[in-house]
Amino acid sequence: MTLTQVGQRCVSEREPELGLGLISELDHNQITIEFPATRERRIYARGTPVLRRVRFKVGDKIATRSGTAFTIEAVLGSDSAPDADGSSPSENTEPATGLLTYLGNGGALHVAESEVADATSANSPADRLLTGQAEPSEVFDLRYRTLQWQATLARSEVRGMLGGRVDLIPHQFYILGEVSRRQIPRVLLSDEVGLGKTIEACLILQRLLATGRAKRALILVPESLVHQWFVELLRRFNLWFTLFDEARLQATEASEPEKNPFHSSQLWIAPTSTLANHETRRAQAIAAGWDLLIVDEAHHLGWSPQDASSDYQLVESLAQTTPGLLLLTATPNQLGASGHFARLRLLDPHRYSDYEAFLEETEGYASIADVADALVEGRPLSKSDHKALLKIFDRDPEGLASHLSALETGGAEARAALLRTLLDQHGTGRMVFRNTRTAMKGFPKRQYCPAPIEGATAEVLDRVAREIETEEGSAPHAATRLAYTFKDDPRLDWLLGFLKKHAREKVLLICKTARKALALEEAIKERLNLNLALFHEGLSLIHRDRQAAWFAEPDGAQLLICSEIGSEGRNFQFAHHLILFDLPLNPGLVEQRIGRLDRIGQTEAIRIHVPYLPGGADEALAHWYHDGLAAFEAPLHGGNEYRDHYHARLLELVAEYAAGDEARAAARPKLEKLIAETQKFRAALNQKLSQGRDRLLELNSYDAPCAAALLEKIREADRSPTLRTNLTALLDHFGVRVTDHEDGDVSLDASQAYVEAFPGIPAEGGMLATYSRTRAISREDIRFLSADHPLVQDTIDLLVNSTTGTTAFCLLESDTPNLLLEAVFVLETIEDTRWHLDQFLPPTPLRVLVDIHGRDRSAELSPEAFARDLEDAPLPQFLEKPGFNATLLKALLEGATERAEAHAAPLRQAARETAATALTDELQRLVHLSKLNRSVSPREIELAKKQVRQTRKAIEASRLRLDSIRLILEGTR
Repeated sequence: MTLTQVGQRCVSEREPELGLGLISELDHNQITIEFPATRERRIYARGTPVLRRVRFKVGDKIATRSGTAFTIEAVLGSDSAPDADGSSPSENTEPATGLLTYLGNGGALHVAESEVADATSANSPADRLLTGQAEPSEVFDLRYRTLQWQATLARSEVRGMLGGRVDLIPHQFYILGEVSRRQIPRVLLSDEVGLGKTIEACLILQRLLATGRAKRALILVPESLVHQWFVELLRRFNLWFTLFDEARLQATEASEPEKNPFHSSQLWIAPTSTLANHETRRAQAIAAGWDLLIVDEAHHLGWSPQDASSDYQLVESLAQTTPGLLLLTATPNQLGASGHFARLRLLDPHRYSDYEAFLEETEGYASIADVADALVEGRPLSKSDHKALLKIFDRDPEGLASHLSALETGGAEARAALLRTLLDQHGTGRMVFRNTRTAMKGFPKRQYCPAPIEGATAEVLDRVAREIETEEGSAPHAATRLAYTFKDDPRLDWLLGFLKKHAREKVLLICKTARKALALEEAIKERLNLNLALFHEGLSLIHRDRQAAWFAEPDGAQLLICSEIGSEGRNFQFAHHLILFDLPLNPGLVEQRIGRLDRIGQTEAIRIHVPYLPGGADEALAHWYHDGLAAFEAPLHGGNEYRDHYHARLLELVAEYAAGDEARAAARPKLEKLIAETQKFRAALNQKLSQGRDRLLELNSYDAPCAAALLEKIREADRSPTLRTNLTALLDHFGVRVTDHEDGDVSLDASQAYVEAFPGIPAEGGMLATYSRTRAISREDIRFLSADHPLVQDTIDLLVNSTTGTTAFCLLESDTPNLLLEAVFVLETIEDTRWHLDQFLPPTPLRVLVDIHGRDRSAELSPEAFARDLEDAPLPQFLEKPGFNATLLKALLEGATERAEAHAAPLRQAARETAATALTDELQRLVHLSKLNRSVSPREIELAKKQVRQTRKAIEASRLRLDSIRLILEGTR
């Protein structure tokens, strides 16, 4: 049936859970559909087979949007005569193409199709059965099992937490659980370098997308990190983001000039400054509307009480209209109170509107932290602690009295209760998460292994100095034109000897440029036969992944040579030797390089090898890093501060080393002076960082027991064989060849599948995948299959959003002739997904079995018994026999529906009770907390109240939708 007019109703075959769609816009190429029941909006290509025109027929029971139920007595079309014959339209007859009006109540009720209740079902397995359409019983059974599995996945407490190709690191998952359960997730993620702020943000994003609480997300990052974020999201989380690209946006505008180009995709990554400084794109991005905004390197957003940078103004404008906001920075407040205040006012401009008041408030945080330390360490509270508590609990003296009384008689539990209350009341505790290496376990030791290489000629020393000068100079792309040569270079001899000595160990080598990496590869291969992998920006993403995977294999490449891009986001913790073939003048980059191995979970000490030529510029840099910064054996904090302070002077020093023997000799005293200055600068900076440490904030950022409980649920889901069993059955049904390997991997080949383009599986080459998290982390070229992988939901959707398995006809051996109807209903809610109703009442299949006498035989004949005893039979032949007709089928369905409603009642009641307990408890906690902590906004409380109301209303209004039916003829064969 053709969709030709605004106001016509349709349903998405792929997403029937959206309810009835309403055509809101039409043009030559596209059709825009609003789904009022779920507040969704979709744009489709004109003529897409995904959309099916909805036309109810005489005898159907429907309801209006106002809730009036009636039986259709006639159907009027704007270009056709009334249709009141009660029969189904002929397959070859095109019904009215205009707008429809349904008549009821003896003609007194006229209902335009646009006024039909948005949750009305438009599926009709009965029509398919009556027209002789049936499929094998095994397909019917597969559909029922898939519906059950889908409900289990939707209800799971860890839905959206399973899919990341990441280690289960407790503090990261604690933050995920804490932030993603909030009504308005607006927080500052400020863990120290190496603790995984990016991973935390991606985990939260994936959870919100999976549960439907976010659909549109914008990520703003420095331009240099755009590619890194894109890769991280795709490689680790299977999230495909659209990159900000002016040419793409212009092409979108050319094809759809009236549309906002940011509506062409739901997920975007954009460079902050580029977007901020482009007036048109900035306005479009703000107007596009987002559910979640993520801003990396948020400390670069310049703000003062007098002025704000264009980047800050962009984020501020977006934050005002975007419910969710995640700001990422490793330096939240240590380097200035105004910078910290600037980030907090983005999160809550009402709470943080007065800078002077904020400064006054923060003065009291130290006393709170002192009390918290005493509670954690088990020390008795001092008089000053009691005085501080009186000030802290000035709005709740009764609560303080109760806690102090419990402390006198209680032990650890009383201390923990008071500590939790302090954490809840702490000013920024709910908004800021700050974990430190000091508080975390699992980091390896670092071992500095200097490698002085004798025998360098003056010519080689000059060449190395010029090499550094060119790589670090201000001339754009100078390093890309540098001709590297390792002829007569003793560094190459040292490297070859090192590789021979450590032939059985993995070695990661990082250098500045791709050209240097290529030159090293060529020089090594000329003299040594070994397995060598290469990783640089000139390779495609797939090629890089394959090279990294080969390095990860136990019998793969011994050496991986990386350009600087290798220090961005990759995990090579299976290696323990790192060669810093050169040293950049940005200490932050050195820390990033070491961070590829220095990670939570590293099993051995890291050996950091720094080869250098005595008397050369590289030796000077090595001494500055080791003696001045102590950067090799301990994590370096404030790397950007060192870069800004010393880059120019280091570049001048390197230039002197490139000017010959006499200049090198004169530069040595300058180096010693620079090292001494750096040591003083480091001591002062560390003192400043230490003073800025917020102990109470760190306590609030990680709860070990809470994290352990969450991780155990995730591990339980990882261990369950259900995913592999069910997904394999579905893939087999669609003709996808699944090949198991001895190591547990699986190969998926969709070349012979019954679907033209199977979602998620490449047509050529297929997919190599694993169900093991450990295996997936070590082999990044292998897909990680979890319950959250897009392939799982896509494959489920292919089945349950089609008519496949909705009808079946079979025989059952019995001494007593009978006719049975097995009906599968789905109890579902139609509501905005942001309320996450699935956690209480997901679309739940209900199976009912009735016979021709009206008896309920559901318990007597289980699905398992049917699977063994049923025999498929030809439906058309049965329909030709007298005695069975639409009236009999309707009576059977009415009996099945009555019993299904009886089964649904306790499910609704249980869902109401579960939701009431969970949501009301959280609401009461927020209301109580709001009296003590101003960071709990009235808006958050109002949303919590609305969730309680909407959830109760949706559960009470949940409806049964007939999904599939199987007709069973009992008797002798």
